[in-house]
Amino acid sequence: METKTVRLGDVANVNPRLPLTKGTVARKIPMEALTAHQRHIDSFIYEKYSGGVKFQNGDTLVARITPSLENGKTSYVDLLDKDEIAFGSTEFIVLRAKNKLILPKFLYYISISDDFRQMAIQSMTGTSGRQRVQSESVINYEFSLPDIEKQTAIVDLLDAIDQKLKINQQINKNLLKLSVLGFNKWLDSTQSNQYTSLDKIASFKNGIAMQKFSPTDKIHVLPVIKIRELNQGYIDSNSDSVTSVIDDDVKVHNGDLVFSWSGTLSAKIWTDGDAALNQHLFKVTSNRWPKWFYYLWVLHHLNTFRGIAADKKTTMGHIKRKDLTNAKVLIPNAKEFKNLDTILNPIIEQMVNGGIESKNLIDIRNILLPKLLSGSMDLSSIEETINND
Repeated sequence: METKTVRLGDVANVNPRLPLTKGTVARKIPMEALTAHQRHIDSFIYEKYSGGVKFQNGDTLVARITPSLENGKTSYVDLLDKDEIAFGSTEFIVLRAKNKLILPKFLYYISISDDFRQMAIQSMTGTSGRQRVQSESVINYEFSLPDIEKQTAIVDLLDAIDQKLKINQQINKNLLKLSVLGFNKWLDSTQSNQYTSLDKIASFKNGIAMQKFSPTDKIHVLPVIKIRELNQGYIDSNSDSVTSVIDDDVKVHNGDLVFSWSGTLSAKIWTDGDAALNQHLFKVTSNRWPKWFYYLWVLHHLNTFRGIAADKKTTMGHIKRKDLTNAKVLIPNAKEFKNLDTILNPIIEQMVNGGIESKNLIDIRNILLPKLLSGSMDLSSIEETINND
């Protein structure tokens, strides 16, 4: 693949100016709206503009502060209306492709490459914990740029993966809404009057202080799920590691329900691979009841648990095991359970499968990306092979 070496500043504008008057109500995309290793942005707020970077559709937002940059917070803006101007955190660097030199999405894929990220990390200055990428280093970053035809072929391939990731995320959100809706509909119409407690339908295994189990080699290693990892839904470069030689009941696998009982209370089905469970988290399992049953009952009581934690006069609110005992659970009769299981079990299983597929797609994209950008993978030969088949 023929390429030419260019400076990023020659083919893109860095932090370009846009007109937005102070006091104007506009969409704001804060740092927390960006998800690591995810191209699309799926949340925003409306706020009066008082400062910060400005951007429009087709721009790339790169987190310039640690640890957001290292974690892979880089996204592509495509959720705005035509000619709409939005703003965001001052901790973003905005990249805008110059006309006819580089495709906007190709610029995005350059910005998520390991080579670009390593350059950015090495250029960081400032005090520990608050280091920032310097715009000058981004402007002077050099990379190999193919012609527009080759850029289009590369973008088309990677774009299909990112579009599927976006679809998977939306499907899982909708499936969760459907499962909660079906569960609540049963609660409103059930004929059952058999009650038990939340800790009777499932086992709540507390994690352990994983800092005591440092890795002893580079093979038998597991990443650690803390509250941060659970909230974001994935392991990243800042996640701790421990030896895999720990009890099986504090290991988490794809499809396990993890419930944080301290700090930010949340309950999620884990799909980011094998990991070790840190303290302040429960792994929730049951030998009798299916996953959908205890998962939806935990979600049903979650707001109550959050209220209990908020009332604690401590630096980190939490619940106790007695709160699990006090959380009442209604047991469906045999006919109701059969009907619920027929509907809800496939939904939850599909959510797990969708999460695992997304994880695999991210891995595939990350393997393809450097090969495509370097030209070591020849797309023309791939297309020829496919056409011949």
